[in-house]
Amino acid sequence: MSRLLACLTLAVDAGPLSACLNDVELPAHEREFRSQYRSSNPPPVTPSSEPADRPSTSFVFGTGAALLVAACVLVLTNPRTRS
Repeated sequence: MSRLLACLTLAVDAGPLSACLNDVELPAHEREFRSQYRSSNPPPVTPSSEPADRPSTSFVFGTGAALLVAACVLVLTNPRTRS
């Protein structure tokens, strides 16, 4: 039953994909699009400044490791009774 449900969900989700695969632009439209953006001068790029309170890599990895250990402990100790 779960396989049937998974297949139906996949079929429903993948249905609109065919519209994207069959989308063909006309060469005239592509030329017009390119000419519009080539003629305009792009604004100068300004370098973005990094935030001052950026978390350190060790803090991020430490938090991820702590969450992984906590999840493993919860799975292995499983306080719920199994039926």
